[in-house]
Amino acid sequence: MNDKPRSTANTNNRRGTFQLLSAYIYGDKALLSKATIFLLLATAADVFGPYLGKVFIDDYLMPRNFDTQALVILLCLYLVTQVAAAWLRYKQTMHFTTMALNAVQDIRQRAFKHVLNLPMAYFDHARTGQLVSRITNDTEAIKDLYVQFLSVVMSNLILLVGILIAMALLDLQLMLASALLIPTVVGVIFLYEKFSGPAVQHSRHLRSEINANVSESIAGMSVVQATNQQQRFIGKFDSVNDDYYRARMRTIKVSALLLRPAIDLLSVLVLVAIIWMFGLQVTTGVAEVGVLYAFLNYLGRFTEPLAEVTQRFNLYQQAMVAGDRVHTLIEESEQQYHNTPAQVSEGRLSVSQLNFAYQVDKPVLHDISFSLQPGELYAVVGHTGSGKSTLLSLLLNFYQGNPGAIQLDNQPLESFSHDNLRRGIGLIPQEPFIVAGTLRDNIDMGRGLPESELLRAAQQAHLSDTLAQLPEGLDTLLGEGGTRLSTGQRQQLVIARALAASPRILLLDEATANVDSETEQVIQRALKELHGQVTMIIVAHRLSTIKHADQILVLSHGRIEERGTHKELMGEEKGLYRSMYQLQQQAKRVEMLS
Repeated sequence: MNDKPRSTANTNNRRGTFQLLSAYIYGDKALLSKATIFLLLATAADVFGPYLGKVFIDDYLMPRNFDTQALVILLCLYLVTQVAAAWLRYKQTMHFTTMALNAVQDIRQRAFKHVLNLPMAYFDHARTGQLVSRITNDTEAIKDLYVQFLSVVMSNLILLVGILIAMALLDLQLMLASALLIPTVVGVIFLYEKFSGPAVQHSRHLRSEINANVSESIAGMSVVQATNQQQRFIGKFDSVNDDYYRARMRTIKVSALLLRPAIDLLSVLVLVAIIWMFGLQVTTGVAEVGVLYAFLNYLGRFTEPLAEVTQRFNLYQQAMVAGDRVHTLIEESEQQYHNTPAQVSEGRLSVSQLNFAYQVDKPVLHDISFSLQPGELYAVVGHTGSGKSTLLSLLLNFYQGNPGAIQLDNQPLESFSHDNLRRGIGLIPQEPFIVAGTLRDNIDMGRGLPESELLRAAQQAHLSDTLAQLPEGLDTLLGEGGTRLSTGQRQQLVIARALAASPRILLLDEATANVDSETEQVIQRALKELHGQVTMIIVAHRLSTIKHADQILVLSHGRIEERGTHKELMGEEKGLYRSMYQLQQQAKRVEMLS
């Protein structure tokens, strides 16, 4: 029962892939028309060459008619056709290659743009290396469909038609004998596609696994070496690499058996048949040596296109599998936003009876309700797994809770457009993300903000002293991952980035968890200065940093167990917050004594 839906899905996906790839074939009709014209002219020049050879043998060589003027004209015609064929093939290849590169460029741009607009839920399960492989390797494989397959198949099919017409004009019986190659080659191609298809698809999947393993290993190199896990990662990589080797060997064996060797064998059999039939014609006195020469020449050109077509079916298989993978990625549903004029202008936030679950049977948040007035600062605390970060993700609309549960300035969160929502809410994550560029690039993030706004944001984040020490100020290159900055400075940079667009609501996800005490104090001072100007929600690990919060929400197993100010919560003798705070203070004293 499961096979039918899977088969239907595969059929629909393949149909979608054909639509995706064929759109680029017919997308630039002018370029396709030019390529086809060059192809037809090149084919005519190729076919005309052996016919001139036949004329030379039968009309001049055999009768020993050496008319100098006629032979010079014949030689010049032959040279012109060969030079013209070479030039026309060059122009044809250039046009098909241009078509291919245009297609790959656009498909790669579409895929990358689509990935950037996918919901965060997609990235909970996606692997970075596999996504990179789809956007780079798979789109590159699609290029072969246009350059190596479409161009070769079209040119060779037209060449075959031209050769068959020329053969028929010379000798219909010998042409029919040669044409027997075509249905046998179609059968070979059918068998090849049937046996090689699954192996090619499996090998593409394994190539993505290799990329994913390499990406994961490099990204976590410090952890791998610190925990002495090199051998385990090497073993895991070797296992996938061996599987990829075996999958590729299966495709190579099928290719080696069914492609060139099979065509060569068939062409030899046809050659034997033509020579035998020509021998019969010799006995009846109707054969011409020039016809045999032309047929043997045409047969060599006839079998070569067939061999080329079958050889390229290996690339066709890979391109179609790659196209399936890219098409599947592009068909993933994007994050949807409404296009309304609603804006976050005041910073009022209300959450009412919010419920959420990543999986239907495993709820994460239960009946969460609270509200902030503009400029208020709320802190959210709790043990690991209590739902703190999930709450921030819902406030950012990365995930969707029950409709209408979250409102910004008395407007449902779902009613805000993407741009207006991102302008109104700023995020300061726990792990700073620094792009490989200048300090200006990292604060501005492509928003085109004036320098005065960037400097204001740097001052609010207390990054001005660091900025003054850098040799080129805002234009200082930071290197990949911001290696020229300390951990604390990177965190201050992320705060400046969030403040540069003047958001009305600021969300901080344990922004001081990974910084030293001195930097923590600097960040705390910056946040206190913002208190009252910007609505803030701080997810905090160090409870000593949120004493000044207007309200503290204590989450436990996805529910608000306690709420109040630091003083009020510390007054609860058996309260969860008081217990957590005392444990942290005790651990801090032990650390100082040691």
